[in-house]
Amino acid sequence: MMRRSYLVYASAFAVILATTACGKSDEGDTASRPTIDISKLNPGNYPTAPIDVEKTRVDDSAAAREAIRIGDAVPLAMEVDSRFIYEMSRYFSRIVTPNNPPYFDDTGVEGKDFDNVAPGLVAGWYTQGRRRAELGAGRGIEMIVVRFSTADQAAAAARALADRTKGESYTINGHPGAITKYSLGTVMGDAAMSSYLAHRDMLLYARINDPVSMPFDPAAQADLVKRVFDKQIEMLQSYSPTPLDKISQLPLDVDGMLSRTLPLDSKSSGASAVAVYPRHAALHPEHRPDLSRSAFEDAGVDYVSAAQTFVLRTQDAASAGRLIAAFEAQLDMDNYNKIDSPPNLPTARCYNAKDGIDSPSDYPPICWVANDRFVAEVGGRNVQDLHQRTAAQYILLSKS
Repeated sequence: MMRRSYLVYASAFAVILATTACGKSDEGDTASRPTIDISKLNPGNYPTAPIDVEKTRVDDSAAAREAIRIGDAVPLAMEVDSRFIYEMSRYFSRIVTPNNPPYFDDTGVEGKDFDNVAPGLVAGWYTQGRRRAELGAGRGIEMIVVRFSTADQAAAAARALADRTKGESYTINGHPGAITKYSLGTVMGDAAMSSYLAHRDMLLYARINDPVSMPFDPAAQADLVKRVFDKQIEMLQSYSPTPLDKISQLPLDVDGMLSRTLPLDSKSSGASAVAVYPRHAALHPEHRPDLSRSAFEDAGVDYVSAAQTFVLRTQDAASAGRLIAAFEAQLDMDNYNKIDSPPNLPTARCYNAKDGIDSPSDYPPICWVANDRFVAEVGGRNVQDLHQRTAAQYILLSKS
């Protein structure tokens, strides 16, 4: 379920492969939880005092906040087609900002080139989903939504990017303004259809990768593109754009959650993903968003804060326990063993890779621990590091 890359490893959420069940924990019984004496916990050198998040603000921070607001109105791939239930990226961040522009496959436009080709980017969001867990075993959907300063800039961006996409032109029913190309062999290798649609001051992008259909049927891919645009336009009705002159004033925290989430080391990558995410936006990087959505809804999760650890806010303490049980039930117990909790923190549920497995780096140590209605998900470099981070995160949550 929780397939995240911990920001300390790369630039985003690391590699918990969530597949098989392992039984239920006893965390749902809140009355049986022992009292934790935080003075006896060992956080190592990790900070245990809440930070002033506003002091971490950089020039892209507010744009990232607007990107998350957009992301909360971007459909999951499974909301376009219920068969697309896998998200296989190793990275958590879906944020698009001027300093972190999107990449459109087969256009050759990357990084700083984006502003030359498509000026006026304000903020945006990227997401994807696949039908099969195995790479190359089924079709995939990629979606990018980018807000520009003006509608003219959005329309110009659609034309410029489409002009750089090779392939045969195609028409999308119901969306005559979409500029669409398909190719039986793209730069990425698979047959694919890419479509660009300007919608008010936003560029909507849909790409259907198809490594399996023989022969490739552009009509079937175009139908999926139509459903992407239909659903995206429907969901964007819930997005209220922040006026351009007000974006810089957007707050970076929600109810102090990020201030009490273990911060990234100043030298760590992944700072663009450090933020508080509403529930729907937080589902986009989940390995199995269908399972995670059910768990989030059952526990009443409303926000997830992401930094060096992840903190999820549920509706009450009992729900926090059920959420941890749901996470455990999706852990790949073919490759994980339960391990000891951090000293003096017996309520933490911790796991590490089994000895002798292939690719142990794909199964980093992990702990979940509840503090009242909050659930922390913690990863570490090794078990000692994991225990210290979990202790530090628990202390932070105790200082509400």
